Parts: sequence; C-alpha cells; structure tokens
Amino acid sequence: MKLTQIRDFLAVVESGSINAAARKLGVSQPGLTKSLGSLEAELGASLLKRAPTGVTLTALGQVFHVRVRAGYAELAKAQEELARGAKAQVALGFGPFF
Repeated sequence: MKLTQIRDFLAVVESGSINAAARKLGVSQPGLTKSLGSLEAELGASLLKRAPTGVTLTALGQVFHVRVRAGYAELAKAQEELARGAKAQVALGFGPFF
C-alpha cells in the first residue's frame, strides 16, 4: 500500500467523485482509477461503489476510511512538525538563583 493510494482514496471520498478528485489532485482520471483499483486489489476488498452520479463507500470502505483518515492526519501533523523543527530555535534562560 502506497501513501499516494491513500491520498487518492481520501480525495475521492471527500470529493464524492473520481473526476472531481482527479481535478483537485491535478492527476488524470484514468491514473486515479488505476490507483484505486490497485489499492482495492491489494486489500482484496471493494472500498467504493461507483455510480454515474459519483461514488459512495462500501461497508468495508467505511471502516477503512475511518482508519486511514486518522492515520493520514497524523502523518500530515508529523510532516508539519518536522518542517517547523528544522527552523525552530531553543532558548534557555537562567534566573538569579542558578
């Protein structure tokens, strides 16, 4: 499972359609469809119900969505903290009692 596949899955769920998610991510619709198909094949489960009006989550897709949304959010926080940490400064001060 690749992080880009999880990103793609979350974008589709948030957008409600593969086309809208592809536009949001700046990728091609066929490429996004392939990414989702690879993810589902690797997991051995159908995560999305595809319809002409958009996509909805299957029961397994709902369970997967809850877990990966939380995990992806934690990864984003870690990335932000690392970016800030590279620029952070530490200052120490000692009072008169030292």
